[in-house]
This record gives sequence, C-alpha cells and structure tokens, in this order.
Amino acid sequence: MTARARTRALALADRAQKVPGAHLVVRIVRDIAVNDLTDRSMTLAAQAFTSVLPIVILLTALPSHDFIDTALTNLGIDPSRVDIPSATSPGSVTAYGVIGALMTIAGATSLSRALGRMYVSIWQVTKLPLSSWWRWVVVIFALPLGVVLQGLSSGLHSISITGLTIAGYGAAGVVLEVVATLLIWAGMWTLIPRLLVSSQVPMRLLALNGAVTGVFVTVLLVGSRLALPTILGETTRHFGTLGIVFVAISWLFFFCAIIVTCVIVVHSLTSDDGAVGQWLQRHLGTPRPFPVRRNETVDDLFGVASAPPAGR
Repeated sequence: MTARARTRALALADRAQKVPGAHLVVRIVRDIAVNDLTDRSMTLAAQAFTSVLPIVILLTALPSHDFIDTALTNLGIDPSRVDIPSATSPGSVTAYGVIGALMTIAGATSLSRALGRMYVSIWQVTKLPLSSWWRWVVVIFALPLGVVLQGLSSGLHSISITGLTIAGYGAAGVVLEVVATLLIWAGMWTLIPRLLVSSQVPMRLLALNGAVTGVFVTVLLVGSRLALPTILGETTRHFGTLGIVFVAISWLFFFCAIIVTCVIVVHSLTSDDGAVGQWLQRHLGTPRPFPVRRNETVDDLFGVASAPPAGR
C-alpha cells in the first residue's frame, strides 16, 4: 500500500509540474521553506523591538521633537503617557550624554546587521566590509523616520473634496493616505537593501522588491488600523502591560515576515530559468557579488560565524 501511494504521489507531482507556472510555484515554496522564514522573521522582530525603541527615545531627547509627538499622536499613541523623563527637560540631550547616545546607536545596529545578513544570504551576494559601518547607522535611523512619516501621513484621511466625511474619514483622504503609505514603505524597502548590499543588486531589481514589499506592508497597516485597537484593548484587559508587549512582538513578527517573504519571492522569480525569470533578468538585471575579502566584515569583527553563500 505504501509503495502504491508513493507511486501515485510521484505521478501526481509529475502531472503538476506540467501545469503552466507550476514549476515556478514549487520553486517559490521550496525557497521559502529552505530560507528559514519563521526563524528569520522572529529574529528580526526581536531585534526591531530592542533596537528601534531606544532610537525613538534618543530622538525624543532632542530639544525640538514636536513633529515626533504629532506623528505618534496620529498613530494612536499618546506621547504624554510614555514615561521618558529625559524627553521633558530642555537639557535632556546633555543628560542623555554623548557616550550613552553612541552606545544606543551601536547597540541598535544589531537590527541593521541582521537585515544585512538576511539580504546577503537570500540574494547570495558578498557581505560588505567593515568600512561600510555608516550604512548600518543610516538604516537604524531610516526605520524610525519611516514610522514618523507614516504618522504624519495618517492625518490625510480627513481630507474630503465634497466636505462629506464618515467618522472623520473622507474618500479622497483615505486614498491619499493609502498612496502615501505605499510610497513611504516602497521607498524605504528599496533604500534599506540598497544600503545593505550596495550595488551588488541592480537598483531596478531592488525597486521591484520595494514595490512588492510596500504593497503588502500597506495591506498590513490598513488591516492593523481596523483590527489592532480591538485586539490591543482585549489583550491589555486580560494581561495588562504585558499584553502590549505580546501584541507588539506579534505585529513586528508579521511585519518582518512580509519583508523576508517578499525578498525570497522576488529572488525566486528573478533567478528562475523559465520565461518569467528570463524576462525579469533581461529587464531588471541579476545580482553581481563583489569579490570576497576576508576579515573585513562586521560579523568577522564580532566573531559571528557564517557559511559562504550557496552556489548560484
């Protein structure tokens, strides 16, 4: 019976391979499976939780941070309820200390380095040398900037051409906010991988990755706007402050899963030998790794062992 079932399964798989596009779908599913989607997403979510928040606190220590308060308010977060004593003092930047700020930035770059390892592994390119350290710093400030821009754009939903709004939402304003969200995150996830892999991946290919990522991030944010207040309220009622942590980590996991999945899928599409892959390679290009230079990567500096990229 087992041999007969195996024979039928093989026959079914053989028939499925003959369906147009089936080979590409199988490749995408296989690439998602072998690239540790869950592990990578959880790692990035944890790094984001412990890296982005200190940077936001650092930004709120600036003498003028009204725009950050406005952005947080538009996102449904009351800045007055966030207990950050250093943000309320005119001399908070001095109190924070230059050394403390530098240590915060250095620690936060763990997220940048984790993102870099993910892109290097999936795109099968070379890790950048330690001399590119400034790229990690730019990335770790770019992400909070994206959050701030998202918050500032959240007020667009009240715009209405006819003056008619429903619960403060106008049709034109909702469209503008969705478009702004798409542009913000499509641009962000085109810029960030560009910083982390440099010119090894063609800009047009990164733009495709950014556009696909921006679409799904926009869907997540729209869904979050509808469902998150209820989920957060119920979780907080049952678990208190700990519930907020659970929701935050869960939301970051889904966000990071989108980032990782989009990179894997775009790479699978562009590296396939079929008609779709050949068309994308011809119009968007293919990754071209830099020559490997030993003992110059940030992972080597911190003693993080990593296997060389798999063969192309």
